[in-house]
Order: sequence, then structure tokens, then C-alpha cells
Amino acid sequence: MKQIKNVRVEEIGFHEGLQRELSTYPEKTIQEDGSVSIERIKDAYFLINDKWNINVIGEIEQFGEIVVNYNYSNKNIHFRFINPSINLEVKYVYYQQLFNDLWSIKNIIMGQSPLRRVTEFLNEKYPELSSLLDLDIDKVEREYLFWLNEKGIKTHYNKKYGFDYESYIKTPVASFLRTVYTLLFQYTDHREEWEKDRWDVRVLHDKFGIDYNKSLSDYYIDFSKIDKSIREQVKKYIKQRLISKNNFSWSTAKKYLKYLLKFFTFIFALELTWKDIKTLKRTHIVKYIEYLHEYAKNNIKHRNVHPEHHVSMSLSILQKFLEDIQQYEYEMAPDTHVRLLIFPEDKPKLRKKSIDQIDYIPDFVLEQLFTHIDDLHKDVQPVVWVAFKTGLRISDVLGLTNDCLVKLNGQYSIEIDIEKTYVKGHRIPIDDELANILAVLIEKSNQLSNQDNNPEGYIFVRYRGQRKGLPYDQIFIRKQLNILAKIKNITDENGNLFHFKPHQFRHTYGVKMLNGGADILTVQELLAHASPEMTLRYAKLLDNTKRKAFESVMKQGVFSFDLNGDVQEIKTGEDIPTDILDALWQDHKLNAMDNPYGTCHARLNGNCPHMEAPPCLTCGDNQTPCKDLAVGFSELDQQKYELHVKTATKAIEIAKQRGREDIAEKNEKNLQRCQNILNTLQEGNIIFGRQERMKRKLGAQND
Repeated sequence: MKQIKNVRVEEIGFHEGLQRELSTYPEKTIQEDGSVSIERIKDAYFLINDKWNINVIGEIEQFGEIVVNYNYSNKNIHFRFINPSINLEVKYVYYQQLFNDLWSIKNIIMGQSPLRRVTEFLNEKYPELSSLLDLDIDKVEREYLFWLNEKGIKTHYNKKYGFDYESYIKTPVASFLRTVYTLLFQYTDHREEWEKDRWDVRVLHDKFGIDYNKSLSDYYIDFSKIDKSIREQVKKYIKQRLISKNNFSWSTAKKYLKYLLKFFTFIFALELTWKDIKTLKRTHIVKYIEYLHEYAKNNIKHRNVHPEHHVSMSLSILQKFLEDIQQYEYEMAPDTHVRLLIFPEDKPKLRKKSIDQIDYIPDFVLEQLFTHIDDLHKDVQPVVWVAFKTGLRISDVLGLTNDCLVKLNGQYSIEIDIEKTYVKGHRIPIDDELANILAVLIEKSNQLSNQDNNPEGYIFVRYRGQRKGLPYDQIFIRKQLNILAKIKNITDENGNLFHFKPHQFRHTYGVKMLNGGADILTVQELLAHASPEMTLRYAKLLDNTKRKAFESVMKQGVFSFDLNGDVQEIKTGEDIPTDILDALWQDHKLNAMDNPYGTCHARLNGNCPHMEAPPCLTCGDNQTPCKDLAVGFSELDQQKYELHVKTATKAIEIAKQRGREDIAEKNEKNLQRCQNILNTLQEGNIIFGRQERMKRKLGAQND
């Protein structure tokens, strides 16, 4: 590279370190086997030049292909701060973002407006500034926003998040000063991660194995808003819980900090002289509970979120925190025992969600979605197919790797470790169509991946940018689905635009499995539910669907057998009152057992004389097959006994679930009898009535 000029930089320790780093750069080379070699090139181009040219950057191995495909007229980025130290710091931030693949070359070159505005502001207002880190960033940012407004530059806009709410956020120009300040601080803060006030889970994952959801971009926990007097002890607590890995995930840690921050902000505003919570009393908790109820009533507006849940969660987390810091004798712990601070009755009783709140995708909407599936973003289409056909959580779908497709006994399955419920090697059977889609994705991943851009071998992966080597972001999936819904006017049955959320596909899978006849335990296993509670909610929804179907049938006409065995119609409300039919529905739903002829009360109660002894197979006093019976002549006989075997097996399963071992035992005898007959038929044989009868009949004919 051509050296242009030297820039005089103040020679102090902090800036000397930046100069040293900018005097070299890492050049990556991808080997044929996918491994990556990194060589440190001694070249001060990025240090000594205040204008970086894209063609020079393109000479570096990892940027060559990108620069070849760059087709814009602007080829340079300029750094024009008056103070050389500020110029050095900003160049250092750009250097780190460029070589860590966090800012693309296109965005760096084409998006210089924020940099120009910050340069103009600092040159005008702070020409003698020696370091960005000397700024009181909160105060200076307010000054910067006022300065932008005076120049007529837009500083905020409304951003809508789904259908629930929108937020008033800063424009890229308005947020750039804090962005550069924060990045410089992060890149030059070499303390142990636990010592910082802002933890990056990616660092904690690499050093301590702290797991996190890689399909989300929420990497940080920020303790800076916790009062300084107790901040270190709160950090100590969260650290201990995370390292223990005992039902305390990264997302749980973020939730704890959110609720604890609310408590400490309230309590220190109430007691201005406190430096800890040693003297916390029941009266303080009572006031906090009043505040929680007021806050929840006025601020919790999200759809399907109840204020009572917010209050209960706030108190539960606080109670656990206080219990733990008392048990482990934290210096800040209250003198009054937590049992005398928070009582069980403080937590409001939570309303159970109604069955209708199971957020699944109705068939009416699914038909529209799959009609327009080809218009969905090409990266999202296979994600939707996998989610719809497997019922996996969206985090597990996006976490699929190129070894997820397995074939056993000629059948394809997806094999994955379920992070949320700690299930290893979970397998879900899939059809050939989905297997073919996965095979294409796996082949593409194998071709494009190396240890630099996809070390984990994901199949839904970003090869460049801020998420390089990580799966697609869940928010991206949801956003693209709702863009499609808006463009194609995908609505519910009431004509309202449907709002897609990726987790809906999981609920839809569970409902459809039960609709298709799968039993509760099978669906629970396929969905890897830790307990049957969620699966039972699907079943209740299915029962509600069946009830509506029952009512529809009632409107068409109800029929019964008369004394002669003939079918006769019963008019609803006349021959049988509606309340009796309602009771009939509930009684049959709860107490009847399926058999080859319908559903029967007597079989489940154990009162059916034919449950263990089907009439044709247990005839007469000796309970033997009827002398006139022959099995195998009709081409339907094998299907009949397949149904008998299936029905008896199901009856045994249900009986055992309900603790009726006596009924299960009777059905097992019947199952064995039917299975023996079926095995004989499957071997191509025919079974005749009792042999003695045949002998007598043949003897009479010979006489």
C-alpha cells in the first residue's frame, strides 16, 4: 500500500495503544478445508491516512470479492476532526467495526452523513477535546440533539413494533455520537467482563460457557442504571446465578435485572439517604406493592398481558433475590427476614388464559399464507416450512445445523438438542418433501461455510455483517411474514389483517397433530414439552372444536336406535331437551371408550360382557368361536382385525392412563386373541369354525 503522509498524534499511553493497533491489520485466508489462517500485516495505512480508499481496502484478502462487486461512485471515507486524537479514536472505531465485519464497506462509504454531522458538531463546540471518553455523554448528547434541531435535521421518528405498540427513537444521525462513544469505550475497556457494568454474553459464552439464544441480537446486560452503592453486589448475585447454570439462563438474568432495577429505583427514591437495604421493612414493601399495581394498570398495554402477572412476577423475583442475599449473607441484605417482608397473599391470583388465547394459525389464514408463500422473502420460506411441519420453537428451527437430517429404517427425521427443556438428541419424523428442502439447505451450507463465516455449521446463517456466523434473527422472520401479510392482505375470518408471530407455527402443529388423532403423550413427546400442561391446553382447544362440531350436528338432526334396532330421528328440544343433550355430550366425552362400532360407556366402566368376550369369538357356554364362523373368505376380514387390534391397543392405553388395570387386563386378552387371528390371516390362511362341527357335518353327508 502507498503511504501518503504522517499525522502527528499526541503521544500518551492510551493513544499510543490505538496507534499500535492501527499500524497493523489482520488478513484472513480461507484454506481448502474451510479452516482460516490469520496473518498480522505490518502496514500503517489506516493510521496515517485521513482518507481511506475502497480500492486499497480491496487489496486485503477478506475484502477483495466485496470490493469487486462494489458499483458506487463514492470510493472514499474522510476523517476530518480538528484534534488529531479525536481523529485517531474515530478511525480506531471504524477500523474495529470494519475488520470485525460489523459495518459493511458499502455502509461505511455510502453512509457518511452521521460522521459528517458529528465532526461538524465537535469541531465547532469542542475543538480542544483530547478524547471522546472525557465527554459527559448524557449532557453532550442533549446538546448535540439541540444543535441538530436548530439546523432542521430530524432527530427522532416513530417506529412501529407489530400491532402492539410503537416507539419514539433516534435517527441514525442523532444516535451516532453516542454510538461512537460507546464503541470506543467497549473496544478500549480491557477489564474482565464480570468487572464491567455492561456484560456481553458472547464474551461470557466463550470464556465461561454461558449459553444464550443465538437467534436473538440482544447480547448485553447493563448494570449502569443500578445505584452505585449496591451495583457491585447486584452484579455479584447475577454472576453467581449464571455460573451455577441452575435454571438461570441469560434471558432469566435479563428479566431479573429489569425487575430489580424497578425495585431499587423506587426504594432509593423513597429513602434518599439509603446506601443499602438493610433497614428494609414491611411498610416499604406495602408501598412498593401499591406502586406496582398503579404502574401495571397505567403502563401494561400489550395484548394478552395481564397487569396481575406483572405484579406477581415483580414480587416473585424480588422475594427470591432477598431470600438468596440473606442466605448468603450479602452485606446489603435486609435485617428483617424475607418471610416478614413479602407474604404469599401479596401476589395477585393469576387469571388462567382462556382456550381461545392459544395463539395458533387458523386454517383460513394458513390457506392464504401458503397461496402466497412464493412471494415471501426467499430466506424465510424454508424456515416457515420447517416450523410448520415440525412444531419446533423458532429458536430451535434457526439453530438447525448441517448434521440435523438423519435417516433410520428408510424414514427421515430431524435430530436436534432442545435448549429450553434440556432434551438431547430429540428426533421429529418428517416427510420426504421437507427432507428434500433440508438436503438442499445442508448442501448450500457445506459449500459456503468455513470456520470464519459459519463455525457452528448452521443452515439458516448470515455469512457477513453483524450476525456473521449466527442464525437469522427471529425479528427478521416475524417482520418478513408481516410484510407479506400486509402486501397480500392476509386476514382472519373477520377481515382483520393477521399478525404473524413465529411461535404460532408451534401451536398450530400441536393442534393439528391432535386433530389428526395423535394422543396427548405422543404430541407432548414430539413437541418436547417438559410437562403435559401445554399439550393439554391444545387438547382443550381441540375439545372445544369438537363441541362446536357436535352442536353443528345437533342442528342437522340427532338419531338413535329404537327397540327394533332401527335408526330413528330425534328432534332437538322436543324428544330430548337441549340440556339433556349437553349432558349427553359431556358424559360421552368424558366417560366413553372407542370400539370398532362407535364409543361405549360400558366398556370404560368395566360393565360390558362383550369387552373381553366378543360374541362371535366367545360363543356358548364354552366361550369358544362360533361354529358357523369362518375368517379369511372376505377380502375385508384382514382390515377388520387390524381395526380390532388397533382399538384394543388404544383401549388398553386409555385404561392404564385412568388407573383401570382390571379393564386393561381384559382388553389384553382380547388383543391377544385378535392379534393371533390377524397373524394367521397375514400369512395367507383361512380360519374355519370348530373342527368337530365340520367332522359331524362331513359324516352326515357321507351317510
